Amino acid sequence: MKISTIDVYKIDMPMRGFFRNARHNHNVQEGIVIHVKTDNGLDGIGDMEPSEGYTRLNRNDIAEAVQKKLCPVLIGEDPRNFRKISYILDSTLNGLWEGKSAITLALSDIHAKSFGVSIGELLGGAVVEEVFFNAWIGVLSNEDASIEAKKFKENGWKACKVKLNGEVDSDIERVLAVRQGAGKDFEIRVDANESYKNIQNAQDFIKEVSNANIRLFEQPFDREKLDDLAELRRSVDIPIMADECVTDYCSLLEVIKREAADIVKLKIMKQGSVFKVREMVSMLEEAGLEVVIGHGFGLSPQTIAEIHLASTSKSVLGAIESVGPYKMIDDIVDLPIEIESGKVAVPNLPGLGVSIDMNKIEKFRV
Repeated sequence: MKISTIDVYKIDMPMRGFFRNARHNHNVQEGIVIHVKTDNGLDGIGDMEPSEGYTRLNRNDIAEAVQKKLCPVLIGEDPRNFRKISYILDSTLNGLWEGKSAITLALSDIHAKSFGVSIGELLGGAVVEEVFFNAWIGVLSNEDASIEAKKFKENGWKACKVKLNGEVDSDIERVLAVRQGAGKDFEIRVDANESYKNIQNAQDFIKEVSNANIRLFEQPFDREKLDDLAELRRSVDIPIMADECVTDYCSLLEVIKREAADIVKLKIMKQGSVFKVREMVSMLEEAGLEVVIGHGFGLSPQTIAEIHLASTSKSVLGAIESVGPYKMIDDIVDLPIEIESGKVAVPNLPGLGVSIDMNKIEKFRV
């Protein structure tokens, strides 16, 4: 089996409303969709959705690098040989994990289909039958944040993430409002997206929300400030989660060695492939750390793959953060994943179990 064609599409997917965090406020999600075909008739789909301030390059630059540099070197290769594909991609272009993630996801889709198994089975099999989702509450007014939290709980969701923006007093008020709206039996996580300037601010925030029973505090500081992350972890009771500071194996090892986090966030777009994410999950399992899976703006292909990833480990927290399809008004596949109730059964169809919908691609194509 050989790769015969790789098509790259840039899309703009309208969202259900504006979503605001510490870096941006947007109601249209930019994305890249990869469609790979082979000489024996199999095809696969992958996607990636960059976030301002999170990904190093913008969507257009990533798409250009993928189309002009990465796709040509893969024509004629076996899509199932992940190790060789990785060497080819990395020797052609250093980094660009986001673009590589969309390509390798499409290849993993083909790989699993060729054996008639799901992505999860390709990764070793599921240890749970059902996956829950972690709702996202952006930088909203206290009243709106409280209302959203109550709505999610009433619809069956078990947990939510509250976005912070580094303004300590308003962050505190928003989190307390969410707790009030959601009630006691609802998990709350908080995510600063690197917006906190110093340890004292983070400590002050944690002290004031201590009665709200926060499950974790995600990436309070700049990704380069591992020492500050480690010091904060030693000084507070709330588990600290690393996200932006973990990209490859080396950066993960640094977090583990410095004891800078209790939990680590992994996602296909950030790590570059389902196989690399699963290997990093194994590293964290051995180190005794917990894992959160999920990119919150991915479309159905990436979301389904992350559902499979989460299902393969007991170290993954019970609610994943792959809620992109919930935020979008549409999708680019024939059978979009449905997560309105906050949970899904782990899929068992071959590959990702979805196919590209070219009518939708043309509708949202840039």
